[in-house]
Amino acid sequence: MTRPPAEAPRHAWHVLRGPVTPPQILSVAEDVAARHNLTIHHNSDDAIHLVATDMASPAVSVLWKPLPPQPPHTVGYQLTPPDQREILIQSGPSCTPDAAHELSQRLDTLRLPYTDTEIESITTAMPLLAHYSSAEPAFSDWALLFRDHYLEHSVGFVLAMESAGIPAEWIYALAKGDRTYNRERIHATFLARGYQSGLLDNSAINTPHAHSTKLAEATADIDAFIDTAHAAGRKVLVVDDGGLLAHGYGATNAERRVDAAIELTVSGIKRIAQAGPLGIPVLNMARSRTKTLLGYPEIADSCLRRLRTLIGDRKFIGRQVLLIGYGTLGCRLAPALRSLGCRVDVVDTDLPTLIAAAEAGYPTHRSTAAALQTTAPFLVIGTTGEQALTEDELCLLPDGVLLAPFATRDFSILAETRRPVSDIPGIGCHIHLAGDHTAVLLGDGRSMNLFEADSIPNQGYDAYRASALIAAKHLCANTDRVPPGLHHDPADAAIEAAGLFDAYYDRYLAHPTHRSQAAGMTTRQRRQITACVVGYGNAGRLHTRILNELGADITVIDPKHQDLPKDHRSFPHDVANLPTTRAAEVDLWSICCPTADHMPVLRAVLNHNPTARVLLEKPACQGNEIEEFTGLLAAYPLARVLVNDQYQHSTVLPAFTDLIAEFESQAPITHAAITFTKDRTADIANGRFIDRTYGVLGYEWLHMLAVLSRVLPTPLADAYFASTPEQAELWATYDPRLFVAALTERTTLNHPSGNHTRLELASSILGPSILLGTAPQPRPPWRREIRTADDRHRNVRLEAGTTRFTLHLEPVTAPGGWQLERNHHRLTAERDTNLIYDEVLEDSPLSTAIRYAIATLLDEAPFPEANLAPLHRIAALAETLRARAPGRMSTAGTRASPPTHTDVPGFCNALSSGSG
Repeated sequence: MTRPPAEAPRHAWHVLRGPVTPPQILSVAEDVAARHNLTIHHNSDDAIHLVATDMASPAVSVLWKPLPPQPPHTVGYQLTPPDQREILIQSGPSCTPDAAHELSQRLDTLRLPYTDTEIESITTAMPLLAHYSSAEPAFSDWALLFRDHYLEHSVGFVLAMESAGIPAEWIYALAKGDRTYNRERIHATFLARGYQSGLLDNSAINTPHAHSTKLAEATADIDAFIDTAHAAGRKVLVVDDGGLLAHGYGATNAERRVDAAIELTVSGIKRIAQAGPLGIPVLNMARSRTKTLLGYPEIADSCLRRLRTLIGDRKFIGRQVLLIGYGTLGCRLAPALRSLGCRVDVVDTDLPTLIAAAEAGYPTHRSTAAALQTTAPFLVIGTTGEQALTEDELCLLPDGVLLAPFATRDFSILAETRRPVSDIPGIGCHIHLAGDHTAVLLGDGRSMNLFEADSIPNQGYDAYRASALIAAKHLCANTDRVPPGLHHDPADAAIEAAGLFDAYYDRYLAHPTHRSQAAGMTTRQRRQITACVVGYGNAGRLHTRILNELGADITVIDPKHQDLPKDHRSFPHDVANLPTTRAAEVDLWSICCPTADHMPVLRAVLNHNPTARVLLEKPACQGNEIEEFTGLLAAYPLARVLVNDQYQHSTVLPAFTDLIAEFESQAPITHAAITFTKDRTADIANGRFIDRTYGVLGYEWLHMLAVLSRVLPTPLADAYFASTPEQAELWATYDPRLFVAALTERTTLNHPSGNHTRLELASSILGPSILLGTAPQPRPPWRREIRTADDRHRNVRLEAGTTRFTLHLEPVTAPGGWQLERNHHRLTAERDTNLIYDEVLEDSPLSTAIRYAIATLLDEAPFPEANLAPLHRIAALAETLRARAPGRMSTAGTRASPPTHTDVPGFCNALSSGSG
């Protein structure tokens, strides 16, 4: 097809619209001005000029204004959409084009990515996918090459793969080239999250000779990703429609090969078959039960809806339609068209398929030529995935016919030959055929349902995306057991074992009173999971929220709270008084009450049910109860009791140790400092969060020990837990109300190799926190003062070689008022005073830990033995501190009035020097 050349732009301005704030505009403008030796003049509150020092006229003018409430720029809506602004960037006569272009590009990186609210709306619309995104240990050494249409449910899938354990830096997403709605936003979102994002066009896969340059560029980037992953000891999983495997990455004789693949489409299966023997295992999701039973009806629905939207002025009822292809998609489109009143004729070259169409009551034809000789359709639909029209058949098309391709190759002949073409923006193009005949090609000649659209509902693809995630987990965990070749049985078996169809039915189809299983809960059950949350403080509320998201039927018990939730059953008495019939229904107990109540509650739970599944908030028990706790576990061997520890499952901690290995792989760690502080002054004044047994040790110390065990080499962590408090230097701030309100512990750990590591742990629960770290570059995701000042800081600093590594766990506030959103963490590396690495990672340790605990407790696999070393450590520290306490402080639980403090000099210095 030939098109007239595009007209050159006559106006040197650019307009952007999006959720960009004035401080963000100013910050970007200041940076661009500095780079181009320009000065900023503030013309008004909503306009600035970037002016060269030797010129009076502005080089670049930037104006902005708020927009009225806008329609959502997503498939779904948000109840609280972000504020939108229109920004005009105009080049002046003295402008260097680079300055205006860079300013526009930088603001694009702020406005294009999905906002947190929009991301939440996507993930909320895919609850099955969210459930199956629980952590998968097998993903710990895998990288992901994901190639598909850039659609919102694709965003949901890649986010789920990251949540399940594939780090952002080891994810490479590739668009297939369709003009999908929001493709630019999705590309920007992927980049903002730390993924690689690129393009491997279907056209380049199908006709490589015509796209050799672009194909070479894409291949070079893919090669580099695979090589880097393999060099880092990671295997590479492909989730694709056969494009990468058709290009040789799965062949037995490939020079460069991936390690496993998930196949998504029938056209991909055909590409794989044409590429030759496979040297890797490939799971066939295109022919899976979920794609066939649940996916294709949604695709067919999207095709028909998009068709009617593009030609909304055309009459359908009673008119002739020619459907080329009666396969998985065509056999669903045909009855939908017939239900509209269309007269549908069917063409298919596969005789059994054609017989099925005929016996379903459709006039049938062995060839398109034969059909066009006896019919005059106003609309011709292609669903074959192959070339559906020949040059001779084009001559038979009725004048003005509409052509609707639902696969890239259906009407590809129109792109392969030179014909006069004129664009119809938003609709397609007008094509001149032989003689005086014309046709209108709807869309861009590719999958028409994706042309400027995201027409498959996120909920509609929820189950299919969840099934692909289940298949990916199964394949990565069992790669050695799945032989090379294309398989669909392992995928179907894994999906069946995961109970996805039960979850799908209960989530979307069952009457609420007849649901057999809550969508998103353990798939080994066939009924809705019932959970009982004991204690409705902060931890209990968090557990309740997550269990509710997973679809559990929840009872809340707390005799001390009057504000129990009205949307769940509540019981304002002790667990021991819970009716026997109700206790017998509980599948999962979540104990979130104060530590002093853990043992009585746990004993009451086990009296109700000796095989109970129990999630116990930390600390598991008080120091003098450890022997009783272990004895209780031994007395109930069929019970499963797991102590929640959020940092044992944080994905940001391995990223931190990977950073150290990258910059100082050979150097030993010489200094480690972990500082967790939280100002609980207001809580304690109201009688909340008071632990007179452990003091400060009962708040953040176990978190610090969990971090210690994850970031230090195992021999060093073992050496610490094998030592005694008497071997350490302890600085304590005693408080008559709280036992110990602040503590710093310093010790030296000896490595078997002869190296020494200075370890410093510091925590405080009273007084203001110390603001630590360096000011970041003023760019997303950093924002100024997005919430009130944080009263909690969690910092980890390790020194190795010449480099100081710092991990600032959320909530993150840096000097200058810069903050990160919740569940975002900062990793930095410094040498001397130079910042050589600065990255922000997203991770929700608590949510991941609770979801892991629920899955582990409700599974029947061997149960991990409880690790009580951290609990023994804080109990020993508390005992040592009590023995050294001044005067009346040596008695546990003693109250003093008025409260007085006995401070050991040096604590504040120790706290500040132990943080990076």
